Amino acid sequence: MHPDVQDAFDIARRDFRSCITEHGILAGRHHLNFYKARNAMFASLGANSMGEFTASWKSIELFLSMQRDDGLIPHRITSKLKPHYHHLVTEPLDGNALVIIALRDYLDKANDLQFIEKNFKSAKKAIEWLRGHDTDRDLLLEEPFFAGWQETILKSGKVLYSNCLYFKALKDFAVLANAVGEEKVSEEYERLARRVSEQINSKFWQGNYYCDWIGAIKHDSFSTDGNVLAALFGIADREQSQMIQNKIRQHQLNKVPLQANYPMYPFWRIPPGLLAVDAYNYHNGSSWFWIGCLNSIALSNMGLRKEAKQELKTIARLIKENGSVHEVFLHGKPIKSVFLKSEPFYSWNSALFLKAVNEV
Repeated sequence: MHPDVQDAFDIARRDFRSCITEHGILAGRHHLNFYKARNAMFASLGANSMGEFTASWKSIELFLSMQRDDGLIPHRITSKLKPHYHHLVTEPLDGNALVIIALRDYLDKANDLQFIEKNFKSAKKAIEWLRGHDTDRDLLLEEPFFAGWQETILKSGKVLYSNCLYFKALKDFAVLANAVGEEKVSEEYERLARRVSEQINSKFWQGNYYCDWIGAIKHDSFSTDGNVLAALFGIADREQSQMIQNKIRQHQLNKVPLQANYPMYPFWRIPPGLLAVDAYNYHNGSSWFWIGCLNSIALSNMGLRKEAKQELKTIARLIKENGSVHEVFLHGKPIKSVFLKSEPFYSWNSALFLKAVNEV
């Protein structure tokens, strides 16, 4: 292992383990000292890669234990274990998809079928809740504002990021169903996943990348999150995945791996209240290690091992330089303003860096 990567790996492992509690994985240890579904579920993938299975299953169990009767899991759980199901006025979609993905990964790595059997009904309720958000019956999910990970950007409709996670959740639920002996259910969800993949390619593909989201019109900005997930999950074929990588290099989005979007979203897509607290760049032109780490795995899966390792080295040097795994970067530095500061012990980034190093 490259010395920079080894040093960063040790820092990331320290930061990640500092976020593990008796209940699961916290988002961070400073101003993000709470449990957040997308953070915890993505982080559980890194926990599994490290053999930290207790942290993984406790996180999954925490969120499923507070699942609402209609199937929605909490968006956030406070450090005092109070669940919150909304972000502002909406119910985020990605937590429900990610809990299914986390369950499948846990099954693969820990081989704990008993845990899957115990939680299968909850998993089914979670995936059925997601299916209910295909309001126009075209197999793709529609979401309101603030229902994805880019919570400071005004997007609504069919969002690439959420639909890629939906595809993966359908595929993974099919595996879970088969594992507990529900063969017909498994076949149904495998068929549905294939059809969703076809629809993503039919409606989002622009010829050399997938568009960001489809509302009243098609918004053809380039979002690295959904494009990387499409390559990683196999929605994109080899040729499409190569085109996505070309797009990333063309706009130098991997200079700090990876910049979230290109071009910048206009100021009117940021709620005015967030502009007042310097949040314009939080999800807009900023860089997030979790996307870079997943892209490194995607590159490796494509056989581009040199490029994959280089992406990890770039991340590793930034981790070493700052002495911790930060949440979000702008122009190569952790975001820091009067009202907005990057979380220095960030479990989502830390865990996925550990996963990427182990796999690449």
